[in-house]
Amino acid sequence: MFRRIAQTLLSTLLICVCGCALFSGASVYTDASGYPLQERKKPKLDGVPVRQVIHLDTSITSAAESDRRLRIVWEELDESGPMSPQDRRRLNETGMRVGVAGSALPWALKSLQRGERGGMASDSTASDQMSFGTSVAVVEGDQTTIELPGSGHLMIPPGELPGFNSGRDLKNAKCVLQITPVEHGPGWVVIRVLPKIQHGSTSVRYNMTDQGEQMPTRQNETALYEQQFELKVHENETVVIGHLKSDEWTLGRLQFQSESLTSVSERLIAFRLNKITQVVGQKSLQVSYREY
Repeated sequence: MFRRIAQTLLSTLLICVCGCALFSGASVYTDASGYPLQERKKPKLDGVPVRQVIHLDTSITSAAESDRRLRIVWEELDESGPMSPQDRRRLNETGMRVGVAGSALPWALKSLQRGERGGMASDSTASDQMSFGTSVAVVEGDQTTIELPGSGHLMIPPGELPGFNSGRDLKNAKCVLQITPVEHGPGWVVIRVLPKIQHGSTSVRYNMTDQGEQMPTRQNETALYEQQFELKVHENETVVIGHLKSDEWTLGRLQFQSESLTSVSERLIAFRLNKITQVVGQKSLQVSYREY
């Protein structure tokens, strides 16, 4: 009788210590908290914001208008594939042209970016990364601005630009390109480019982000919607924006050319899609207050 009672007490003690694993044929290993190691899962990131970050390499180059490399560049770029014929014709009428290069940059563009003389041959084996001067990271839902160099003084002829029908002599003025990622996928992004003219007095700019109210901008801005365009860019592709020559005055001449008493220089703007990464944020904290 005493032996049976001792066996019962021992069985009860083993069940309390080992649980159901005592009667299981397979070995079940647990950690300090008692969870089976092979069944424990990683915590989910429910409610944690994940944003895409677009990394762009940018450069602005300048050369004399007569430099033959400015013509050779466009012979090596694809101007017909990135956008529809209607959009390309609309941009050309304003004096702007857009082309796309593949993973290998044209030698003429690399030569211009490095500031080489027109008669010097560029080293085709050199890294393309050396050709780009500034790298920017644009978070999904945000935008960045490329400022075109200029003299700070822009003359708008009468009847050439909406909003300045009688012409305008703009002080403290500059041309900029607003770049906004609007759609993305594995290894590609659709980028919207909106040229603008900023002019007027300069003051400190306060900006509230994340869907907040926008405070007054630091200068007056005139958006050039007739030059706005979108195009799909893949990783390591380079977008080149420049001037299309015309006998008449165009916005492209205002944006991409600078004149002096003895010469005329011309600019090229290039940006390359380097990579697309992700940024994981934190859950928003809700704090409640009470009066004491």
